[in-house]
Amino acid sequence: MSDSPHTLPVTVISGFLGSGKTTLLRRLLREAKGTRLGVIVNDLSELEVDGDLVRDPEGFNEQRGNFASIHTGSISGTQRGAFASVLDAWHGRDDLDHVIIETSGSTHPGPLIQEISARPEFKLDTFVTLIDAKAFMEDYGGGRLLSEATQPQAPLLSAQIRLANVILLTKTEKLIPQAIEWMAQHLTALNPSAALYSVNYGRITPQLILGTGSFDMDRAQHLAAGWQHDDVGDAASYDLGSTVITDPRPLHPRRLWTLFSKRLGAGIHRSKGFIWMPSRDRDVLLWNQAACSIEMELMAYWKAALVTNPDGKLVPEEIAMLRDMLQGTHPEFGDRACELTVIGTAHDRAIFVQDLKSCFCTDDEITAWQRGETFDDPWPKTLLRV
Repeated sequence: MSDSPHTLPVTVISGFLGSGKTTLLRRLLREAKGTRLGVIVNDLSELEVDGDLVRDPEGFNEQRGNFASIHTGSISGTQRGAFASVLDAWHGRDDLDHVIIETSGSTHPGPLIQEISARPEFKLDTFVTLIDAKAFMEDYGGGRLLSEATQPQAPLLSAQIRLANVILLTKTEKLIPQAIEWMAQHLTALNPSAALYSVNYGRITPQLILGTGSFDMDRAQHLAAGWQHDDVGDAASYDLGSTVITDPRPLHPRRLWTLFSKRLGAGIHRSKGFIWMPSRDRDVLLWNQAACSIEMELMAYWKAALVTNPDGKLVPEEIAMLRDMLQGTHPEFGDRACELTVIGTAHDRAIFVQDLKSCFCTDDEITAWQRGETFDDPWPKTLLRV
């Protein structure tokens, strides 16, 4: 519950690109029963993937007034004003017990601290930073090399770690126990006051990050005093940007596999979105790549697939309704389409985006799909399900 009728506690979920913030948030919203939550989701890209994953007609949405999605920039940079506007609109809410903010991977904590602390109606309760343990070990030696790193993103990651009062190590199943212990020692040296936990697939007791009251604002403001230069919070200063690819055509499964398994540049930190492939033309696939880790989740089924192959599970009235909903969609693909955002450095992103565009099926391959021909598909047959 809030500290007073006029003060809303805030938990910030921070961390670099692909560290597992949205996975944690989605699980947290399912498990934090009995707490009236307000949720703010931030995405660097103009493609609103994270917002779409959290938004729920029966739960969190703009119409209910408990959800806000801020995209096309970081809330510590170009979207800081939009973030401030949401906070101003939500102050004095007596229908909320707690606010959770999921930041973009490019968000610097300094401006967030300033915006929240400037408003007495809010109190920063917990600042959580997630770290992709495998990527952190490979890129920064588990923390040993962070201060010496030349990557422009290193100061951003350092700030996210140093300001947190809870640090969550994700994807630890990909490392041996000795590596995790080594990493914990270096993280403790960087931030001795933070609680450190290992978390897989977002599984955490909500009480560890909601209602802790453990955030030290005096310490945070002392740290933030060193982050006052103009480019703090601007994604471009960390050589981070996004490119959105939208195409109704399917992605060829073998070419997509080859691209991501053999030609993924070091500067491609993240790609995410919704895709389809001719070998799985019923499935709405959630594509989720972070560093060298790639996952696909089965989100739903395309309406165009359900209309033509309902498997006897839909009554005629439901099929007719789907046909009405498909009016005006693509004549060959219906509602099927690929929408992806690629986030990374400008140089690697430009090269990779061109390679990714070559993965879309050609006219001849689309004709082969329409004839029912099979496609070489090396992706796992069993997918994660949302």
